[in-house]
Amino acid sequence: TIAPARLRAVAPRQVLIIALVLALAGTIGWQQFRGPAGPRPYTMPQSAAIEQALGVRFSRVAVVAGGGLVELLYVVLDAEKAARFQSNTKNPPRLRDENSGATIARTALMKQGHELRPGQEYYLIYENKQSAIRPGSAIEILAGDLRLRHVPVM
Repeated sequence: TIAPARLRAVAPRQVLIIALVLALAGTIGWQQFRGPAGPRPYTMPQSAAIEQALGVRFSRVAVVAGGGLVELLYVVLDAEKAARFQSNTKNPPRLRDENSGATIARTALMKQGHELRPGQEYYLIYENKQSAIRPGSAIEILAGDLRLRHVPVM
Protein backbone atom coordinates (compact mmCIF):
# COMPACT_ATOMS: atom_id res chain seq x y z
CA THR A 1 0.00 0.00 0.00
CA ILE A 2 1.02 3.59 -0.60
CA ALA A 3 1.33 5.87 2.37
CA PRO A 4 -1.21 8.78 2.37
CA ALA A 5 1.58 11.43 2.44
CA ARG A 6 3.24 9.93 -0.65
CA LEU A 7 -0.16 9.73 -2.41
CA ARG A 8 -0.72 13.47 -1.90
CA ALA A 9 2.76 14.28 -3.32
CA VAL A 10 2.22 12.23 -6.48
CA ALA A 11 -1.36 13.23 -7.24
CA PRO A 12 -0.77 16.88 -8.30
CA ARG A 13 1.87 15.80 -10.86
CA GLN A 14 -0.39 13.11 -12.25
CA VAL A 15 -3.30 15.56 -12.46
CA LEU A 16 -1.08 18.04 -14.32
CA ILE A 17 0.09 15.38 -16.78
CA ILE A 18 -3.47 14.19 -17.38
CA ALA A 19 -4.62 17.81 -17.91
CA LEU A 20 -1.84 18.44 -20.45
CA VAL A 21 -2.66 15.23 -22.34
CA LEU A 22 -6.35 16.18 -22.45
CA ALA A 23 -5.52 19.72 -23.64
CA LEU A 24 -3.29 18.36 -26.40
CA ALA A 25 -5.96 15.85 -27.47
CA GLY A 26 -8.56 18.63 -27.48
CA THR A 27 -6.37 20.85 -29.67
CA ILE A 28 -5.75 18.05 -32.16
CA GLY A 29 -9.45 17.16 -32.17
CA TRP A 30 -10.43 20.81 -32.81
CA GLN A 31 -8.05 21.06 -35.75
CA GLN A 32 -9.52 17.90 -37.24
CA PHE A 33 -13.07 19.16 -36.65
CA ARG A 34 -12.56 22.51 -38.36
CA GLY A 35 -10.74 20.94 -41.31
CA PRO A 36 -7.59 22.05 -43.12
CA ALA A 37 -6.65 25.72 -43.15
CA GLY A 38 -6.67 25.87 -46.96
CA PRO A 39 -6.18 28.97 -49.08
CA ARG A 40 -7.93 32.20 -48.25
CA PRO A 41 -10.77 33.16 -50.60
CA TYR A 42 -9.52 35.30 -53.48
CA THR A 43 -11.94 37.71 -55.11
CA MET A 44 -10.64 39.47 -58.19
CA PRO A 45 -12.45 42.63 -59.28
CA GLN A 46 -13.46 42.80 -62.93
CA SER A 47 -13.76 45.56 -65.49
CA ALA A 48 -15.99 45.25 -68.54
CA ALA A 49 -14.10 48.17 -70.14
CA ILE A 50 -10.73 46.40 -69.80
CA GLU A 51 -12.17 43.11 -71.04
CA GLN A 52 -13.71 44.82 -74.08
CA ALA A 53 -10.63 46.88 -74.94
CA LEU A 54 -7.86 44.35 -74.24
CA GLY A 55 -9.61 41.03 -74.75
CA VAL A 56 -8.39 39.72 -71.38
CA ARG A 57 -9.72 39.33 -67.84
CA PHE A 58 -7.12 39.75 -65.11
CA SER A 59 -7.41 36.78 -62.76
CA ARG A 60 -4.70 36.99 -60.08
CA VAL A 61 -1.72 38.97 -58.84
CA ALA A 62 0.95 37.27 -56.73
CA VAL A 63 4.34 38.18 -55.36
CA VAL A 64 6.73 35.32 -56.21
CA ALA A 65 10.45 34.48 -56.22
CA GLY A 66 11.06 35.62 -52.67
CA GLY A 67 9.40 38.98 -53.33
CA GLY A 68 11.55 39.87 -56.34
CA LEU A 69 8.88 39.32 -58.98
CA VAL A 70 5.16 39.96 -59.38
CA GLU A 71 3.07 37.62 -61.52
CA LEU A 72 -0.03 39.05 -63.21
CA LEU A 73 -2.29 36.31 -64.56
CA TYR A 74 -5.01 36.87 -67.12
CA VAL A 75 -7.52 34.81 -69.08
CA VAL A 76 -7.88 35.38 -72.82
CA LEU A 77 -11.40 36.34 -73.86
CA ASP A 78 -10.71 37.56 -77.42
CA ALA A 79 -7.57 36.06 -79.00
CA GLU A 80 -7.06 38.88 -81.53
CA LYS A 81 -7.29 41.70 -78.97
CA ALA A 82 -5.26 39.71 -76.45
CA ALA A 83 -2.48 39.20 -79.03
CA ARG A 84 -2.26 42.98 -79.50
CA PHE A 85 -2.27 43.47 -75.72
CA GLN A 86 0.46 40.89 -75.21
CA SER A 87 2.72 42.13 -77.99
CA ASN A 88 2.65 45.75 -76.74
CA THR A 89 5.99 45.41 -74.94
CA LYS A 90 6.58 49.17 -74.85
CA ASN A 91 3.44 49.88 -72.76
CA PRO A 92 2.63 46.96 -70.47
CA PRO A 93 0.08 47.55 -67.72
CA ARG A 94 1.50 49.31 -64.67
CA LEU A 95 0.87 47.97 -61.18
CA ARG A 96 0.38 50.63 -58.50
CA ASP A 97 0.16 49.95 -54.76
CA GLU A 98 -2.98 51.75 -53.53
CA ASN A 99 -1.45 52.63 -50.13
CA SER A 100 2.12 53.64 -50.92
CA GLY A 101 1.63 54.79 -54.52
CA ALA A 102 4.69 52.74 -55.57
CA THR A 103 4.40 51.70 -59.22
CA ILE A 104 6.11 48.95 -61.19
CA ALA A 105 6.01 48.61 -64.96
CA ARG A 106 9.13 46.75 -66.03
CA THR A 107 8.15 43.34 -67.32
CA ALA A 108 10.72 40.58 -67.24
CA LEU A 109 8.69 38.42 -69.65
CA MET A 110 5.93 39.57 -71.96
CA LYS A 111 5.47 37.56 -75.15
CA GLN A 112 4.36 33.97 -74.59
CA GLY A 113 5.51 32.86 -78.03
CA HIS A 114 2.45 30.92 -79.20
CA GLU A 115 -1.09 31.35 -80.41
CA LEU A 116 -3.43 32.57 -77.71
CA ARG A 117 -6.53 30.52 -76.98
CA PRO A 118 -9.75 31.91 -75.48
CA GLY A 119 -10.31 30.56 -71.98
CA GLN A 120 -6.60 29.85 -71.49
CA GLU A 121 -4.69 31.60 -68.68
CA TYR A 122 -1.42 33.43 -69.43
CA TYR A 123 0.82 35.71 -67.39
CA LEU A 124 3.11 38.70 -67.26
CA ILE A 125 6.10 38.83 -64.91
CA TYR A 126 7.22 42.14 -63.38
CA GLU A 127 10.44 43.08 -61.67
CA ASN A 128 9.45 44.08 -58.13
CA LYS A 129 12.18 46.56 -57.21
CA GLN A 130 12.48 47.35 -53.52
CA SER A 131 9.42 45.17 -52.82
CA ALA A 132 7.13 47.91 -54.13
CA ILE A 133 4.23 45.42 -54.26
CA ARG A 134 3.73 43.20 -51.21
CA PRO A 135 1.49 40.25 -50.45
CA GLY A 136 -1.69 41.29 -48.67
CA SER A 137 -1.78 44.74 -50.22
CA ALA A 138 -4.25 46.08 -52.79
CA ILE A 139 -3.12 47.45 -56.14
CA GLU A 140 -4.46 49.13 -59.25
CA ILE A 141 -3.76 47.70 -62.67
CA LEU A 142 -3.29 50.63 -65.05
CA ALA A 143 -3.50 49.93 -68.79
CA GLY A 144 -3.44 53.20 -70.69
CA ASP A 145 -6.52 55.13 -69.52
CA LEU A 146 -8.11 51.98 -68.12
CA ARG A 147 -7.81 51.04 -64.46
CA LEU A 148 -8.80 48.11 -62.31
CA ARG A 149 -8.86 49.06 -58.62
CA HIS A 150 -8.71 47.14 -55.34
CA VAL A 151 -6.91 44.10 -56.73
CA PRO A 152 -5.72 41.87 -53.86
CA VAL A 153 -2.13 40.67 -53.97
CA MET A 154 -1.28 37.14 -52.88
